[in-house]
Amino acid sequence: ILHIETHCCNYGEDATFPDPDAIIFFNPGLSCPDYDWSKALSAASSYESSTPFLITTNTEMEGFADIKCLVDGGYVSSKELPSYVLETVDVETTSNNSRYNDDDDDDEQNKRFFFCENPYAGLRVRQSGTMANDLYVKSRWVMGGLLQRRDVDEKKKTKKKKVDKSKKKR
Repeated sequence: ILHIETHCCNYGEDATFPDPDAIIFFNPGLSCPDYDWSKALSAASSYESSTPFLITTNTEMEGFADIKCLVDGGYVSSKELPSYVLETVDVETTSNNSRYNDDDDDDEQNKRFFFCENPYAGLRVRQSGTMANDLYVKSRWVMGGLLQRRDVDEKKKTKKKKVDKSKKKR
């Protein structure tokens, strides 16, 4: 039995919810500067365990940009990304970077992240309203994995450090 529950609210602000079994974003535009997903992503990654997620995007390019936002924000561990995704989103893969180590023997098949064409996407081709030659199919690309648990105490410490630095400047 599949039970789906939706909430009309600002996720992470208006209410608290029990730990979800999964979180699904339909074409959220994480990389678009017009939208601020930081509070929702922080709330989604603050549960007791890592939360499975799915995200759909209209274009492959937008998908890679959304992946980069997730990695840069610390919501997804780059260690879970397949190497072709890391290279495409231009995440540093040197052993000096704590995010990913080239010497890891992890098999690509054991990664807990995927990015591919959505086999359940519709067939209707649309034209972008902002780019004349840009054609897309809604939710054509899909990615999924685990939102990395972010320690709430760590976030508070980071905020406190920022406040302390601003006090010193005065």
